Amino acid sequence: MKWVIWVASFIGLYLGIFWLHIILKKDKIVSKIKHFPTISLVVPAHNEEEGLPKTIHSIANLDYPKNKIQVIIVDHGSKDDTWDVAKRLIKRYKDLNIKLVKKEHESSHTKAHAFNAGLAHATGEFAGCVDADTILLKECLKEIIPEFDSERIGAVISTIKVTKPTNLYEKIQHLEYIFSTFMRTLMSKIETLHVTPGALSLYRKKIFDKHGGFDEENITEDLEMAMRLQSLGYKVRIAVGSITYTKVPNTFKSLWNQRVRWFRGFIYNNVKYKKMFMNKEYGSMGTFQYPVNILTLGTIILLVVMMSYELIRRIISYVERFLIIKWEIIAFEFPSLKEVIFNLDINLVFPIVISFFIAFAIYHLAHKNLKEKWKYPFALALYISVYPLLRSMHWITAIYKESVRAKKKW
Repeated sequence: MKWVIWVASFIGLYLGIFWLHIILKKDKIVSKIKHFPTISLVVPAHNEEEGLPKTIHSIANLDYPKNKIQVIIVDHGSKDDTWDVAKRLIKRYKDLNIKLVKKEHESSHTKAHAFNAGLAHATGEFAGCVDADTILLKECLKEIIPEFDSERIGAVISTIKVTKPTNLYEKIQHLEYIFSTFMRTLMSKIETLHVTPGALSLYRKKIFDKHGGFDEENITEDLEMAMRLQSLGYKVRIAVGSITYTKVPNTFKSLWNQRVRWFRGFIYNNVKYKKMFMNKEYGSMGTFQYPVNILTLGTIILLVVMMSYELIRRIISYVERFLIIKWEIIAFEFPSLKEVIFNLDINLVFPIVISFFIAFAIYHLAHKNLKEKWKYPFALALYISVYPLLRSMHWITAIYKESVRAKKKW
Protein backbone atom coordinates (compact mmCIF):
# COMPACT_ATOMS: atom_id res chain seq x y z
CA MET A 1 0.00 0.00 0.00
CA LYS A 2 2.86 2.36 0.83
CA TRP A 3 4.45 1.76 -2.55
CA VAL A 4 1.16 2.37 -4.36
CA ILE A 5 0.66 5.70 -2.55
CA TRP A 6 4.26 6.72 -3.26
CA VAL A 7 3.96 5.85 -6.96
CA ALA A 8 0.62 7.67 -7.26
CA SER A 9 2.02 10.70 -5.43
CA PHE A 10 5.14 10.72 -7.63
CA ILE A 11 3.00 10.68 -10.77
CA GLY A 12 0.84 13.47 -9.34
CA LEU A 13 3.93 15.48 -8.36
CA TYR A 14 5.48 15.03 -11.82
CA LEU A 15 2.30 16.11 -13.61
CA GLY A 16 1.80 18.98 -11.16
CA ILE A 17 5.29 20.33 -11.85
CA PHE A 18 4.80 19.83 -15.60
CA TRP A 19 1.55 21.81 -15.64
CA LEU A 20 3.06 24.51 -13.42
CA HIS A 21 5.80 24.80 -16.03
CA ILE A 22 3.18 25.17 -18.79
CA ILE A 23 1.58 28.01 -16.80
CA LEU A 24 4.77 30.01 -17.31
CA LYS A 25 4.51 29.57 -21.07
CA LYS A 26 3.55 32.86 -22.69
CA ASP A 27 -0.04 33.12 -23.87
CA LYS A 28 -0.66 33.46 -27.58
CA ILE A 29 -1.61 37.00 -28.53
CA VAL A 30 -5.08 36.89 -30.06
CA SER A 31 -6.07 39.77 -32.30
CA LYS A 32 -9.45 41.45 -32.03
CA ILE A 33 -12.22 40.29 -34.31
CA LYS A 34 -11.82 41.77 -37.79
CA HIS A 35 -14.79 40.32 -39.62
CA PHE A 36 -18.01 38.63 -38.60
CA PRO A 37 -18.51 35.24 -40.27
CA THR A 38 -21.94 33.62 -40.31
CA ILE A 39 -22.65 31.31 -37.38
CA SER A 40 -25.34 28.66 -36.95
CA LEU A 41 -26.14 27.84 -33.33
CA VAL A 42 -27.96 24.54 -32.81
CA VAL A 43 -29.94 24.32 -29.56
CA PRO A 44 -31.04 20.74 -28.78
CA ALA A 45 -34.03 20.90 -26.42
CA HIS A 46 -35.58 17.93 -24.64
CA ASN A 47 -38.18 19.07 -22.08
CA GLU A 48 -36.58 22.51 -21.76
CA GLU A 49 -39.62 24.78 -21.43
CA GLU A 50 -38.01 26.56 -18.47
CA GLY A 51 -34.40 26.87 -19.63
CA LEU A 52 -34.95 27.58 -23.32
CA PRO A 53 -36.25 31.20 -22.96
CA LYS A 54 -33.16 32.22 -20.96
CA THR A 55 -30.85 30.64 -23.53
CA ILE A 56 -32.52 32.29 -26.54
CA HIS A 57 -32.68 35.62 -24.69
CA SER A 58 -28.91 35.45 -24.08
CA ILE A 59 -28.28 34.66 -27.76
CA ALA A 60 -30.50 37.57 -28.82
CA ASN A 61 -28.39 39.89 -26.65
CA LEU A 62 -25.01 38.80 -27.98
CA ASP A 63 -22.70 41.58 -29.15
CA TYR A 64 -22.64 40.16 -32.67
CA PRO A 65 -24.50 41.19 -35.86
CA LYS A 66 -27.95 39.62 -35.78
CA ASN A 67 -27.91 39.04 -39.56
CA LYS A 68 -24.85 36.83 -39.08
CA ILE A 69 -26.49 34.50 -36.56
CA GLN A 70 -28.79 31.59 -37.34
CA VAL A 71 -30.46 29.82 -34.41
CA ILE A 72 -31.83 26.31 -34.88
CA ILE A 73 -33.97 25.01 -32.01
CA VAL A 74 -34.44 21.25 -32.15
CA ASP A 75 -37.38 19.98 -30.11
CA HIS A 76 -36.15 16.50 -29.34
CA GLY A 77 -39.38 14.69 -28.49
CA SER A 78 -40.29 16.95 -25.56
CA LYS A 79 -43.25 15.95 -23.40
CA ASP A 80 -43.68 19.44 -21.93
CA ASP A 81 -44.43 22.76 -23.68
CA THR A 82 -41.00 23.19 -25.30
CA TRP A 83 -42.50 23.34 -28.81
CA ASP A 84 -45.01 26.07 -27.92
CA VAL A 85 -42.39 27.99 -25.94
CA ALA A 86 -40.07 27.90 -28.97
CA LYS A 87 -42.85 29.25 -31.22
CA ARG A 88 -43.46 32.14 -28.84
CA LEU A 89 -39.73 32.89 -28.78
CA ILE A 90 -39.67 33.09 -32.59
CA LYS A 91 -42.46 35.71 -32.47
CA ARG A 92 -40.76 37.62 -29.67
CA TYR A 93 -37.30 37.84 -31.28
CA LYS A 94 -38.30 38.75 -34.85
CA ASP A 95 -34.91 40.30 -35.61
CA LEU A 96 -33.22 36.97 -34.92
CA ASN A 97 -33.20 34.22 -37.55
CA ILE A 98 -34.69 31.31 -35.59
CA LYS A 99 -35.68 28.01 -37.17
CA LEU A 100 -37.66 25.37 -35.27
CA VAL A 101 -37.09 21.70 -36.07
CA LYS A 102 -38.99 18.68 -34.78
CA LYS A 103 -37.04 15.49 -34.03
CA GLU A 104 -38.69 12.40 -32.60
CA HIS A 105 -37.04 11.05 -29.46
CA GLU A 106 -36.55 7.31 -29.07
CA SER A 107 -35.19 5.55 -26.01
CA SER A 108 -31.85 4.92 -27.71
CA HIS A 109 -31.43 8.53 -28.86
CA THR A 110 -28.77 10.86 -27.50
CA LYS A 111 -28.22 14.58 -27.86
CA ALA A 112 -26.18 13.80 -30.97
CA HIS A 113 -29.39 12.89 -32.83
CA ALA A 114 -30.88 16.29 -32.03
CA PHE A 115 -27.73 18.19 -32.96
CA ASN A 116 -27.39 16.41 -36.30
CA ALA A 117 -31.05 17.13 -37.08
CA GLY A 118 -30.34 20.82 -36.54
CA LEU A 119 -27.02 20.67 -38.37
CA ALA A 120 -28.85 19.57 -41.53
CA HIS A 121 -30.41 23.08 -41.64
CA ALA A 122 -27.24 25.02 -40.74
CA THR A 123 -26.04 27.54 -43.32
CA GLY A 124 -23.29 29.31 -41.39
CA GLU A 125 -19.53 29.16 -41.95
CA PHE A 126 -19.31 27.99 -38.35
CA ALA A 127 -21.71 25.71 -36.51
CA GLY A 128 -22.06 25.58 -32.75
CA CYS A 129 -23.83 23.54 -30.14
CA VAL A 130 -25.58 25.38 -27.29
CA ASP A 131 -27.28 23.48 -24.49
CA ALA A 132 -30.81 24.67 -23.75
CA ASP A 133 -29.93 25.36 -20.12
CA THR A 134 -27.00 27.64 -20.96
CA ILE A 135 -26.69 31.41 -20.69
CA LEU A 136 -24.20 33.07 -23.04
CA LEU A 137 -22.58 36.31 -21.94
CA LYS A 138 -22.56 39.23 -24.34
CA GLU A 139 -19.00 38.85 -25.65
CA CYS A 140 -19.10 35.06 -26.20
CA LEU A 141 -18.90 34.90 -29.98
CA LYS A 142 -16.59 37.91 -30.33
CA GLU A 143 -14.13 36.16 -28.01
CA ILE A 144 -14.32 32.82 -29.82
CA ILE A 145 -14.03 33.80 -33.49
CA PRO A 146 -10.49 35.30 -33.30
CA GLU A 147 -9.22 31.94 -32.00
CA PHE A 148 -9.88 30.49 -35.46
CA ASP A 149 -6.70 32.12 -36.76
CA SER A 150 -5.51 28.99 -38.53
CA GLU A 151 -7.13 26.28 -40.64
CA ARG A 152 -5.67 23.81 -38.12
CA ILE A 153 -8.15 25.04 -35.51
CA GLY A 154 -11.20 22.82 -35.86
CA ALA A 155 -13.14 23.93 -32.78
CA VAL A 156 -13.07 26.52 -30.00
CA ILE A 157 -14.83 26.06 -26.67
CA SER A 158 -16.04 28.52 -24.07
CA THR A 159 -15.32 28.89 -20.37
CA ILE A 160 -18.14 27.22 -18.43
CA LYS A 161 -19.26 28.42 -15.02
CA VAL A 162 -21.99 27.16 -12.72
CA THR A 163 -25.20 29.19 -12.60
CA LYS A 164 -25.79 30.53 -9.07
CA PRO A 165 -24.73 27.51 -6.98
CA THR A 166 -26.96 27.09 -3.94
CA ASN A 167 -26.69 23.62 -2.43
CA LEU A 168 -23.57 21.63 -1.59
CA TYR A 169 -23.52 19.60 -4.81
CA GLU A 170 -23.61 22.73 -6.96
CA LYS A 171 -20.92 24.46 -4.87
CA ILE A 172 -18.56 21.50 -5.23
CA GLN A 173 -19.12 21.57 -8.99
CA HIS A 174 -18.51 25.33 -8.99
CA LEU A 175 -14.98 24.54 -7.76
CA GLU A 176 -14.66 21.60 -10.14
CA TYR A 177 -15.56 23.72 -13.15
CA ILE A 178 -12.99 26.37 -12.22
CA PHE A 179 -10.33 23.68 -12.04
CA SER A 180 -11.52 22.08 -15.31
CA THR A 181 -11.33 25.40 -17.16
CA PHE A 182 -7.81 25.93 -15.87
CA MET A 183 -6.69 22.47 -17.04
CA ARG A 184 -8.38 23.00 -20.40
CA THR A 185 -6.49 26.27 -20.75
CA LEU A 186 -3.20 24.48 -20.12
CA MET A 187 -4.07 21.67 -22.56
CA SER A 188 -5.01 24.30 -25.13
CA LYS A 189 -1.52 25.76 -24.79
CA ILE A 190 0.12 22.46 -25.74
CA GLU A 191 -2.59 21.55 -28.28
CA THR A 192 -3.93 18.50 -26.43
CA LEU A 193 -7.41 19.78 -25.55
CA HIS A 194 -9.81 16.94 -26.39
CA VAL A 195 -13.30 17.89 -25.28
CA THR A 196 -15.90 20.23 -26.79
CA PRO A 197 -18.61 20.77 -24.12
CA GLY A 198 -22.19 21.36 -25.16
CA ALA A 199 -22.58 24.61 -23.22
CA LEU A 200 -21.00 26.42 -26.20
CA SER A 201 -18.53 24.96 -28.66
CA LEU A 202 -18.01 26.32 -32.15
CA TYR A 203 -16.79 24.23 -35.12
CA ARG A 204 -15.80 24.86 -38.70
CA LYS A 205 -18.92 23.62 -40.48
CA LYS A 206 -16.96 22.27 -43.42
CA ILE A 207 -15.54 19.63 -41.06
CA PHE A 208 -19.06 18.31 -40.48
CA ASP A 209 -19.75 18.47 -44.23
CA LYS A 210 -16.67 16.36 -44.94
CA HIS A 211 -16.51 14.01 -41.95
CA GLY A 212 -20.10 13.81 -40.73
CA GLY A 213 -21.84 15.12 -37.63
CA PHE A 214 -21.85 13.87 -34.06
CA ASP A 215 -21.61 10.15 -33.43
CA GLU A 216 -25.22 9.19 -32.65
CA GLU A 217 -24.21 5.99 -30.85
CA ASN A 218 -21.98 7.88 -28.44
CA ILE A 219 -23.10 8.98 -24.95
CA THR A 220 -20.40 11.66 -24.79
CA GLU A 221 -20.58 13.06 -28.30
CA ASP A 222 -18.61 16.17 -27.33
CA LEU A 223 -15.60 14.12 -26.22
CA GLU A 224 -15.84 11.89 -29.30
CA MET A 225 -15.95 14.87 -31.65
CA ALA A 226 -12.94 16.52 -30.03
CA MET A 227 -10.93 13.29 -30.20
CA ARG A 228 -12.03 12.84 -33.82
CA LEU A 229 -10.77 16.33 -34.59
CA GLN A 230 -7.42 15.49 -32.97
CA SER A 231 -7.21 12.25 -34.99
CA LEU A 232 -7.89 14.23 -38.20
CA GLY A 233 -5.09 16.68 -37.47
CA TYR A 234 -7.25 19.55 -36.21
CA LYS A 235 -6.74 21.26 -32.86
CA VAL A 236 -9.17 22.48 -30.22
CA ARG A 237 -8.74 25.72 -28.29
CA ILE A 238 -10.47 27.42 -25.40
CA ALA A 239 -11.47 31.09 -25.46
CA VAL A 240 -11.12 31.93 -21.77
CA GLY A 241 -12.92 35.25 -22.23
CA SER A 242 -15.98 33.56 -23.72
CA ILE A 243 -18.10 32.93 -20.61
CA THR A 244 -21.14 30.69 -20.45
CA TYR A 245 -23.20 29.70 -17.43
CA THR A 246 -24.84 26.30 -17.15
CA LYS A 247 -27.05 24.37 -14.75
CA VAL A 248 -25.44 21.41 -13.05
CA PRO A 249 -26.83 18.35 -11.22
CA ASN A 250 -28.13 19.34 -7.79
CA THR A 251 -28.79 15.91 -6.28
CA PHE A 252 -26.56 12.95 -5.48
CA LYS A 253 -28.37 10.74 -7.99
CA SER A 254 -28.27 13.17 -10.90
CA LEU A 255 -24.59 13.94 -10.26
CA TRP A 256 -23.80 10.23 -10.02
CA ASN A 257 -25.57 9.41 -13.30
CA GLN A 258 -23.94 12.28 -15.16
CA ARG A 259 -20.40 11.45 -14.04
CA VAL A 260 -20.76 7.74 -14.69
CA ARG A 261 -21.97 8.62 -18.20
CA TRP A 262 -19.03 10.99 -18.71
CA PHE A 263 -16.50 8.44 -17.52
CA ARG A 264 -18.04 5.66 -19.59
CA GLY A 265 -17.69 7.95 -22.59
CA PHE A 266 -14.08 8.64 -21.66
CA ILE A 267 -13.29 4.91 -21.59
CA TYR A 268 -15.21 4.15 -24.79
CA ASN A 269 -13.65 6.98 -26.81
CA ASN A 270 -10.12 6.35 -25.62
CA VAL A 271 -10.53 2.78 -26.83
CA LYS A 272 -12.08 4.02 -30.09
CA TYR A 273 -9.11 6.29 -30.81
CA LYS A 274 -6.41 3.99 -29.43
CA LYS A 275 -4.45 4.50 -32.66
CA MET A 276 -3.26 7.83 -31.24
CA PHE A 277 -1.61 6.18 -28.22
CA MET A 278 2.16 6.86 -28.28
CA ASN A 279 1.88 7.83 -31.95
CA LYS A 280 4.18 10.72 -32.89
CA GLU A 281 1.94 11.51 -35.85
CA TYR A 282 -0.52 13.12 -33.41
CA GLY A 283 2.04 15.28 -31.64
CA SER A 284 1.63 15.95 -27.93
CA MET A 285 -1.83 14.41 -27.98
CA GLY A 286 -0.37 11.04 -28.92
CA THR A 287 2.91 11.08 -27.02
CA PHE A 288 1.81 12.88 -23.84
CA GLN A 289 -1.91 13.50 -23.27
CA TYR A 290 -3.19 10.11 -24.37
CA PRO A 291 -0.68 8.18 -22.21
CA VAL A 292 -1.54 10.48 -19.27
CA ASN A 293 -5.23 9.67 -19.76
CA ILE A 294 -4.51 5.94 -19.64
CA LEU A 295 -2.05 6.29 -16.76
CA THR A 296 -4.55 8.33 -14.73
CA LEU A 297 -7.27 5.72 -15.22
CA GLY A 298 -4.88 2.90 -14.32
CA THR A 299 -3.73 4.72 -11.18
CA ILE A 300 -7.33 5.28 -10.06
CA ILE A 301 -8.16 1.60 -10.51
CA LEU A 302 -5.04 0.49 -8.63
CA LEU A 303 -5.65 2.88 -5.73
CA VAL A 304 -9.29 1.82 -5.37
CA VAL A 305 -8.35 -1.87 -5.41
CA MET A 306 -5.55 -1.42 -2.87
CA MET A 307 -7.62 0.81 -0.59
CA SER A 308 -10.50 -1.68 -0.70
CA TYR A 309 -8.12 -4.50 0.15
CA GLU A 310 -6.63 -2.53 3.03
CA LEU A 311 -10.07 -1.61 4.37
CA ILE A 312 -11.28 -5.21 4.27
CA ARG A 313 -8.06 -6.40 5.92
CA ARG A 314 -8.45 -3.91 8.76
CA ILE A 315 -12.12 -4.80 9.29
CA ILE A 316 -11.23 -8.49 9.55
CA SER A 317 -8.42 -7.64 11.96
CA TYR A 318 -10.75 -5.60 14.21
CA VAL A 319 -13.38 -8.36 14.17
CA GLU A 320 -10.76 -10.92 15.20
CA ARG A 321 -9.55 -8.69 18.03
CA PHE A 322 -13.12 -8.14 19.22
CA LEU A 323 -13.77 -11.88 19.29
CA ILE A 324 -10.63 -12.39 21.38
CA ILE A 325 -11.10 -9.66 23.99
CA LYS A 326 -14.92 -9.71 23.91
CA TRP A 327 -16.37 -7.63 26.76
CA GLU A 328 -12.97 -6.10 27.55
CA ILE A 329 -13.50 -3.85 24.53
CA ILE A 330 -15.34 -1.55 26.96
CA ALA A 331 -12.04 -0.82 28.63
CA PHE A 332 -10.57 0.48 25.38
CA GLU A 333 -8.90 3.91 25.72
CA PHE A 334 -8.61 6.31 22.84
CA PRO A 335 -5.00 7.37 22.12
CA SER A 336 -3.95 10.91 22.94
CA LEU A 337 -3.13 13.46 20.24
CA LYS A 338 0.57 13.08 21.09
CA GLU A 339 0.38 9.31 20.61
CA VAL A 340 -1.42 9.73 17.30
CA ILE A 341 1.22 12.16 16.02
CA PHE A 342 4.16 9.97 17.06
CA ASN A 343 2.53 6.88 15.55
CA LEU A 344 1.98 8.47 12.16
CA ASP A 345 3.72 6.66 9.32
CA ILE A 346 5.86 9.28 7.62
CA ASN A 347 6.05 7.09 4.50
CA LEU A 348 2.31 7.53 4.06
CA VAL A 349 1.84 11.04 5.43
CA PHE A 350 4.63 12.77 3.49
CA PRO A 351 3.45 12.06 -0.09
CA ILE A 352 -0.16 12.80 0.90
CA VAL A 353 0.81 16.17 2.41
CA ILE A 354 2.90 17.09 -0.64
CA SER A 355 -0.01 16.16 -2.93
CA PHE A 356 -2.36 18.39 -0.93
CA PHE A 357 0.05 21.35 -1.18
CA ILE A 358 0.30 20.92 -4.96
CA ALA A 359 -3.48 20.64 -5.21
CA PHE A 360 -3.96 23.88 -3.26
CA ALA A 361 -1.37 25.65 -5.43
CA ILE A 362 -3.14 24.58 -8.62
CA TYR A 363 -6.58 25.50 -7.25
CA HIS A 364 -5.24 28.92 -6.29
CA LEU A 365 -3.86 29.47 -9.79
CA ALA A 366 -7.13 28.23 -11.29
CA HIS A 367 -9.08 30.86 -9.34
CA LYS A 368 -6.54 33.52 -10.30
CA ASN A 369 -6.78 32.52 -13.97
CA LEU A 370 -10.55 33.14 -13.99
CA LYS A 371 -10.37 36.08 -11.56
CA GLU A 372 -12.59 34.16 -9.17
CA LYS A 373 -12.60 34.68 -5.42
CA TRP A 374 -12.25 31.75 -3.06
CA LYS A 375 -15.73 30.73 -1.96
CA TYR A 376 -17.49 27.98 -0.11
CA PRO A 377 -14.74 26.76 2.31
CA PHE A 378 -16.78 23.76 3.48
CA ALA A 379 -17.41 22.67 -0.13
CA LEU A 380 -13.69 23.13 -0.85
CA ALA A 381 -12.74 20.90 2.09
CA LEU A 382 -15.07 18.18 0.81
CA TYR A 383 -13.90 18.68 -2.77
CA ILE A 384 -10.30 17.99 -1.80
CA SER A 385 -10.89 15.25 0.77
CA VAL A 386 -14.13 13.34 0.13
CA TYR A 387 -14.99 14.13 -3.48
CA PRO A 388 -11.95 12.28 -4.94
CA LEU A 389 -13.25 9.11 -3.26
CA LEU A 390 -16.68 9.67 -4.81
CA ARG A 391 -15.09 10.23 -8.22
CA SER A 392 -13.22 6.96 -7.78
CA MET A 393 -16.55 5.22 -7.25
CA HIS A 394 -17.85 6.93 -10.40
CA TRP A 395 -14.89 5.50 -12.27
CA ILE A 396 -15.30 1.99 -10.90
CA THR A 397 -19.01 2.02 -11.79
CA ALA A 398 -18.22 3.32 -15.28
CA ILE A 399 -15.57 0.64 -15.81
CA TYR A 400 -17.99 -2.06 -14.68
CA LYS A 401 -20.80 -0.81 -16.92
CA GLU A 402 -18.51 -0.59 -19.93
CA SER A 403 -17.16 -4.07 -19.20
CA VAL A 404 -20.63 -5.64 -19.16
CA ARG A 405 -21.84 -3.32 -21.94
CA ALA A 406 -24.72 -1.98 -19.90
CA LYS A 407 -27.39 0.02 -21.69
CA LYS A 408 -26.28 3.54 -22.46
CA LYS A 409 -28.49 6.42 -21.44
CA TRP A 410 -28.35 10.15 -22.24
